[in-house]
Amino acid sequence: MNAPGKAAALIGGIDIGGTKIGLSVGDAAGRVIASDRIEVDRELAPEAVLAECRERLGKLTAGRLAAVGCACPGPLDYAEGRFINPPNNPKWHGFGLRDWLKASFACPTAMMNDANAAALAEWKWGAARGTRTSVFLTMSTGMGAGLILDGRLYEGPNGLAGEIGRIRLRDTDDGPVGFGRRGSVEGYCSGPGMSQLALSEATACVHRNEMSMLVMIAGMGGEVPPELLCEAAMAGDAAARRVTDRVARELGRIMAIMTDILNPELFVLGTIGSAYPALFIPGAMSVVLEEAIPAAAERVSVKVSGLSDRGNQQALAVAARLLS
Repeated sequence: MNAPGKAAALIGGIDIGGTKIGLSVGDAAGRVIASDRIEVDRELAPEAVLAECRERLGKLTAGRLAAVGCACPGPLDYAEGRFINPPNNPKWHGFGLRDWLKASFACPTAMMNDANAAALAEWKWGAARGTRTSVFLTMSTGMGAGLILDGRLYEGPNGLAGEIGRIRLRDTDDGPVGFGRRGSVEGYCSGPGMSQLALSEATACVHRNEMSMLVMIAGMGGEVPPELLCEAAMAGDAAARRVTDRVARELGRIMAIMTDILNPELFVLGTIGSAYPALFIPGAMSVVLEEAIPAAAERVSVKVSGLSDRGNQQALAVAARLLS
């Protein structure tokens, strides 16, 4: 846990993820002054998990918070302030987060889809600063997009803009599963989807009697975590590189579609893409250049996240918006 410092107006952030929740105190300039995190017990009801979040957030500051923002996995029902079947947090379906926030803090509060929150934070403080139209791609436990269009965050009338994870990249019912759909963008471009592809490739290697780090990794734990897949690919493992090359191509396919529709200046890659840009950016951009409208494809670029503490900063961006 980091120690709190002094700030003119303290704001709080709660970053809800599929495996962990980040808690932070910062300021409206995006500086994280204090932080903590808890692991998510998927067997617990959201009320129990969030009660601990509230307690720990209170310990991070002795002062009054000017606002609290919550970044959380989609899809969300913005009108009702509830979760709608978040694929990586099933027990949270229907939970009224907006009402919980209002009842828990004596300051303005807000919730936002984490992809939108990250897009906002990147635009205010990170890699997308200075752009008019940019897209943030989460590439984490899930795969969604946050949209900055013509100089403002676009969320749609229901807050469901950018839910690209459900889009099928194949018209056949095959490929890795994401958002309950085989061959979806989330299936190919999220961490769990990459793990599915890697495990399948490890099985194929066994059948071909091909040596691969993926076989050893799968044999130790029955799965291939995405970070170990990427490390194997970076180390030159041929089978691992086949998987990451496939992911890069599918990433490029959805980027090409979005390039044709939105004509963005920039794509910003989140967690996995930021950690391993050499594995994904060249392959994805080659597909964009092949498939998107040439004039739009030549204009768009790809960067990794420019935030030093993106999870906490995206939650703080939601809070900072309340003060603007």
